Amino acid sequence: MSRIGRRRRRLRRAALLLEAAVVLALIGAVAGYLASRPEVRRPGEPLEEITSKLSAEVPPSAPPPHWRDVTAEAGLDGFVTFRGARTSQLPEDMGAGAAWGDADNDGDDDLFLVAAGGPVDAPPESWAPSRLYENRGDGTFRPVAEFPDLRIIGMAAAWGDADGDGWLDLVVSGYKTLRLYRNRRGRLEPDPSFTAPEGYWAGVAWGDFDRDRDLDLYVCGYVRYLPPSGERRMSQQYGAAVPFTLNPASYEPERNLLLRNDGPDGEGGIAFTEVAALYGVSNPEGRSLSALWHDFDDDGWLDLYVANDISDNALYLNRGGETFDDAGLAAWVADYRGAMGLAAGDVDRDGDDDLFVSHWVAQENALYSSRLREMAAAGGVAASRLTFSDVAAPLGLGQIALPMVGWGAELADLDADGWLDLVVANGSTFETDDDPPRLKPQPAFLFWNEAGRRFHDLAPASPPFATPRVGRGLALSDYDRDGDLDLLLVDLGGGAVLLANDMQRGNWLEVRLRSRTASGEPHGFGDGARLVAEAGGAVLRRTVGGASYLSQSSRTVHFGLGPAERVDHLRVRWPGGEEQLFDRLEANAVWELVEGDPEARRVEVVAAGDERARVTAFWQRQRAAMDAMKRDGDCERAIVLFRQALELDPEHEDARYYLGQCLAATGRIDEALAELMILRRRAAHSHRADQQWGVLRAISAASRADLEAARDALLEAQALNAEETGALQALAEVELLLGDEARAEERLHWVCRTNPRAAGAFFLRAYLAWRRGDEAASRALLEAARDARGPDWKPAGAVAEGDVARRMHRERSPLARFYQSWDGGAGDPAQVFAPLARHLAALRS
Repeated sequence: MSRIGRRRRRLRRAALLLEAAVVLALIGAVAGYLASRPEVRRPGEPLEEITSKLSAEVPPSAPPPHWRDVTAEAGLDGFVTFRGARTSQLPEDMGAGAAWGDADNDGDDDLFLVAAGGPVDAPPESWAPSRLYENRGDGTFRPVAEFPDLRIIGMAAAWGDADGDGWLDLVVSGYKTLRLYRNRRGRLEPDPSFTAPEGYWAGVAWGDFDRDRDLDLYVCGYVRYLPPSGERRMSQQYGAAVPFTLNPASYEPERNLLLRNDGPDGEGGIAFTEVAALYGVSNPEGRSLSALWHDFDDDGWLDLYVANDISDNALYLNRGGETFDDAGLAAWVADYRGAMGLAAGDVDRDGDDDLFVSHWVAQENALYSSRLREMAAAGGVAASRLTFSDVAAPLGLGQIALPMVGWGAELADLDADGWLDLVVANGSTFETDDDPPRLKPQPAFLFWNEAGRRFHDLAPASPPFATPRVGRGLALSDYDRDGDLDLLLVDLGGGAVLLANDMQRGNWLEVRLRSRTASGEPHGFGDGARLVAEAGGAVLRRTVGGASYLSQSSRTVHFGLGPAERVDHLRVRWPGGEEQLFDRLEANAVWELVEGDPEARRVEVVAAGDERARVTAFWQRQRAAMDAMKRDGDCERAIVLFRQALELDPEHEDARYYLGQCLAATGRIDEALAELMILRRRAAHSHRADQQWGVLRAISAASRADLEAARDALLEAQALNAEETGALQALAEVELLLGDEARAEERLHWVCRTNPRAAGAFFLRAYLAWRRGDEAASRALLEAARDARGPDWKPAGAVAEGDVARRMHRERSPLARFYQSWDGGAGDPAQVFAPLARHLAALRS
């Protein structure tokens, strides 16, 4: 027998043994899946039976998965994701997402819902519109009618303060769509200066990659889709016949965009420069769906992970804001699967952040466990190398996902036991046999983290999760301010689904960050900041930011503390790299941290359902604010208290009006205008809001357009209350500023007839008489102005005892300083009116 023959027989035996082992392994895997597959609860089935069925798989320490579907009672049941019949085209099936963000700066998260629109070939006016919903603070939402009508084949949305003014702007993506909406003090308007190339744009992510304190924007390009022409073509996916137009492999990948924020463009817009290729992050071979800015190597610079569909995923490590290294292969995360959703967090509490990726059917989801701390402990060359290992299978996240198509995902401590849990939206891309065909729904996953040892799916015991849906986007927010994270899921087969969390058992703490922007003001929202809390012996890591799938969760950072009654130490690494330490933060509270301010501020928050406590707390703050303003003359303290009161009741007119007054009194005119504009929108009957906004707009006017806006507001105020001479006089003053002396005289004459004490009106009429050359009339009107002042009048600057508080709340008007500083003499009108004449002439020149 030859040596070659013996070797061949040995190789054949080895091959047969290997083949048998593979077959046995596959049989075992299938059997294991079938045995472990959770049973969905049937309607009407007693909860006790559910508990007993799960007891064999889930440890008794697991929390009951109590969640409530509150979509209808919250006012979100009218939203429709897709309108019309599908035509089996890829853009119809990939969206859409949702984004939580405090658009009106009232202390609670508002909600933007992206609609997938409708059939690609249908007229846009027939598509379902995307909607902005205002959180009313009582557990309900209302559609914002002022938001522009937006009918697109939508994909993603993300809030980010692009211009650094302290108000969240909004970017929305879709098929042939990429739009930026600028937040004008609570009102979202399209930015005409923002232009983007045409493409099929998917996930969008804000992040300050170069640490220049403004937000840059990464945009995922999916595929270069071509609408079908001619006969219906089919392709194969896992043995199933799928329309060619639903298979992303049928199309070339689209490149990605990195829009670097270069600040104001000098014309009211923002200068964005597309630099993806320059920085090496264009990912031209990837069919990208999601992107996540996250500091994976813990060097203080935001890295970038990109989830690609049927293409290698990409991990770009940020090298000091100058360039990026493509480290996906070296870090073992450049996986070639159908990747959709992304979530990052320290699931095993070992001091580094892990990465979850949801995948397409027959592909296990991935949980990449970071080995950063392990390598650092080993020392040597390995200490500087970032690597991950996929631990989804041993932790219970792999096999269970094989029949599912995973989309939106978030890591969050849903029961507040100190360990990050995981939620995943599922929904098939395969069609039913219906005519027209629909997409097959699937239940979501609700994975409870058993102290880092294993994840257990509790969804079968929770009807809202067990209900099959065509899930896509998913985002978390404590929208009702009760201290736990609630869930918004976008159902492509219906609309939005809002689930209220009732499973939290431990203590909690929430943090809102105010970071410094390029202007140096604390207007930022902490995007990219890292927080490390020490509580009860546990070390808990969180970051501001996320990706999910086409979605954005709240920027308010949530910590589950278990039995711990406080956070002993909280270390914040701000987006610019600076670090701060805060100590002894009590649990079950919301804290606001301002970059550079050593003191944490506790935010007064009452859960939406606790009406009596909310009302009591509101009036405590409101009365204290009024005392600070009127009795103590302390506007700075009053501002803090009015803001706290408005967090409890955002609709209260007096609180917002006097907040605006105090802001104006301290010289913060822009902030005062913003608060008064909110009041004007919410209380259309409030003439004082119109009047004060018009006055402040005129006082701070930088252009004729500002003066015209002031005039329009004062006209509205006068229309609401024709008997109020203050608005009419302010209107006359604005018309003087605009150069309409005849109209100003007409209005001032009416004011003088109606209110003989209107000294300012007499003074301004005297000026107009002097301008006409009628010196006698001018002197007579000056005498009338002096008489209207009364016997105790003193010119501005001579303040009697007790006048300070009253003067602080005196009605202001655009030209008040000229007649208030008049000494009361009726001498030469040319001298009396010289300052006013110079001022008006300068405006008109």
